[in-house]
Amino acid sequence: MRFSFRGLIGLFMILLLSGCSVQRFFYYPNRNLYVDPERTGLPYEIVHYPSQNGKTLYGLYFPAVGTAKGSVVHFHGNYGNVSNHFPLALFLVRHGFNVLAFDYEGYGASEGRPSPKHLLEDGIASIHYLQSRAPTLGVGVFGQSLGGSTAIQVAAKEPLVKAAVIEAAFSGQRAMSRAVLKRSVWTWPLYPIAPLFLSTHYDAIDVVSKIAPRPILFIHGDADNIVPLEMSRVLYSAAKDPKDLWIVLGAGHLECHKKEAGMYEEKISGFFSHAFSK
Repeated sequence: MRFSFRGLIGLFMILLLSGCSVQRFFYYPNRNLYVDPERTGLPYEIVHYPSQNGKTLYGLYFPAVGTAKGSVVHFHGNYGNVSNHFPLALFLVRHGFNVLAFDYEGYGASEGRPSPKHLLEDGIASIHYLQSRAPTLGVGVFGQSLGGSTAIQVAAKEPLVKAAVIEAAFSGQRAMSRAVLKRSVWTWPLYPIAPLFLSTHYDAIDVVSKIAPRPILFIHGDADNIVPLEMSRVLYSAAKDPKDLWIVLGAGHLECHKKEAGMYEEKISGFFSHAFSK
């Protein structure tokens, strides 16, 4: 996840001068190819399908190795595009899950422009698309960073979602912007003001309780210097049972797999296996 100090310093002035939405500072899309899926050695398909608002979305579909236990939509972070994020979900393919990694509007080859509303619509459309690929299997969400916050909103709204794994998600845009602004003496003066221009309409903290009685697993590294660990604690407190929170000691932002690879894979794949077996 990337948050620009310079961008946030200019945030207030841009707002006053042009009236543009400050929410754009949460999105850093590009069209670069970071990892070619051909290099994974796994079968895959490049897929296109419509968002709920009619824009065409781009994704990578990886069928499960062996007999599929279920299907999982991967919601990636705020920087780049699907090509630098999909490798983070490939372990699920090897553990028996179909995986759809997709780009939000404005990212990679997907049409449109990103916004909280569009990300929600894109996520719901992705759930429906993946369900159509394997109608007899359950569908879960695996969201990381910005994708974790979006996946919470999607799971709360879409009953097709059977389970959610949320890693290093922020609780809301105002809370996240405050966390960023507090990190530098140069941005501190904007700390009490700039977040007020951000909408709270699509904050994960307001809807996370609606996921129950479907299970949710929160994961966060205690050395995360991008999204504060406290945000996962707050989301966990607001969620209803069944829920779990796993704090990985010494792990930075989205480094939990790197720190505890075996346990990470087993915990997440086991969580989805149990949820889909019901």
